Amino acid sequence: MLNPAPISDAIASVLLSIPELNAAMGGRINAFHYRLGQEHRLAEAIYKMPAPSMLIAWEGSKGGNFDGQTIWKHRWGVYYRMGNAAGVADPVGYEDLWWITCNRPPGGRGPNIRYLQLYSGLDIMDTPSIDHELDEDLIDRFKGVFIIPEIGDN
Repeated sequence: MLNPAPISDAIASVLLSIPELNAAMGGRINAFHYRLGQEHRLAEAIYKMPAPSMLIAWEGSKGGNFDGQTIWKHRWGVYYRMGNAAGVADPVGYEDLWWITCNRPPGGRGPNIRYLQLYSGLDIMDTPSIDHELDEDLIDRFKGVFIIPEIGDN
């Protein structure tokens, strides 16, 4: 099984390389890593996300015999906090951010993130999904999910 920590960093790096997404997030696209101590709780990191920003967090791995070759599927949460749209002539909403994430190519050309091998030993991701959530202050936010199969058992 691959170590998910460097994969989290790789996903954040690829997302940063999507020009429209980087611009909309002001360059604040980061990977979350679980570390000992209360200052490293995922819930707190999500709550403290500045607007706009994105946070990528590994959320677990599922083992099984999926297709005769894949025995691991890894799951990452992609947390979005959009910028304040008040007074902005052309605001970027959550719908726009998700569309950009899934459809705009890293580096401005080539395939989009759904068709990239994001890390050695991984296959392309399963079809990504997104859900609406409310934070602790009842403010809208969205969380995308990337499920990425591992090729073999590394």
